[in-house]
Amino acid sequence: MKAVKYHGVHNLELVEIDKPAPGPGEVLVKVAYCGICGTDVHAYHMPGIFDWELIPGHESVGIVEAVGEGVDCVSVGDRVAVGPPGDCGSCYSCNTGHPNTCCNAFPNTLGIGPGTQGAYAEYVLSRFPQNELFHIPEGMALEQAVLFDVIGVGFHAVRRSKLRVGDDVVVTGCGSIGLSVIQTARMAGAKNIIAFELLESKRALALKAGADYALDPSEPKDVEKAKELLAHTKGAQVSFEAAGHPDSVRTCIDMTMANGQVMLVGSDGRPYELVTAALGPMEYDLKFSFTYTKKEIHMLFDLITQGKFSTELYTVKKVPLEEAEKRIIQLSKGELDVARVLLVPGEEP
Repeated sequence: MKAVKYHGVHNLELVEIDKPAPGPGEVLVKVAYCGICGTDVHAYHMPGIFDWELIPGHESVGIVEAVGEGVDCVSVGDRVAVGPPGDCGSCYSCNTGHPNTCCNAFPNTLGIGPGTQGAYAEYVLSRFPQNELFHIPEGMALEQAVLFDVIGVGFHAVRRSKLRVGDDVVVTGCGSIGLSVIQTARMAGAKNIIAFELLESKRALALKAGADYALDPSEPKDVEKAKELLAHTKGAQVSFEAAGHPDSVRTCIDMTMANGQVMLVGSDGRPYELVTAALGPMEYDLKFSFTYTKKEIHMLFDLITQGKFSTELYTVKKVPLEEAEKRIIQLSKGELDVARVLLVPGEEP
């Protein structure tokens, strides 16, 4: 079968590999769509994020092709989303209510964990189907369901934050995750949502998602406008960094009130410089947010099918698997005016 292999920075190759066969307890999924994640783009340019000889792709949907002996959670023909395995059930995180930080999950996540075969391929093998396969509800299109990963990350970040009804919120970065943060913060009762984004097209999407203001962080007048809007408390109660960039972190910190919270949601391989002498007197609450839980994906699927969470904002471009590297390069340069690029390994369902 066709697959795209990561050989290191700036080196992806279309290859032929054996089609997996499900053993006992395993499930083979025919990939319909796989989103190109921001993490994939970062890893293409930065060493140390992915292991060499990895097949990327960790946000995919497809149809169950075959099930191994003992599998009863899915059946052949089921439409499923493929997520991180999570919930090993034996580590400290799992047993204290934080399955998204399961110490055994991330290394086994398809398309991220060392040596795994992700969904930049025609088929993907789930070794933990009970924990990493999500049934897609009737009435939900596969193009909607494939957004579960990026939407889930923003959804989890807001649920993990200390945002309260009536709070002012700042969001830096209005890609897929930032848009999810904006929608969820609006649902949670934020008073004013101020979004910062360099690209004009994404600022327009931020307004559609529910932001009250969409500003350019590189424009001094826009920065001053935000400070004027937040003058009463001298900053937002909660800020969400969703771009994965050191400058974006700095904007969040500068826009947050004393004793406020900065949620670090974006993923990046570059170091951040934090000066404790400057930040300590403000008693900021710097908090990290990582992926999502199974429960939250089920919640999101319910909200989407009920029409309470919009996926219309997440414009997509479908391209064949062979164009993976080309599209990653275009995304890194900001040349694609879409929220998500979906790789299509075979014929569309």
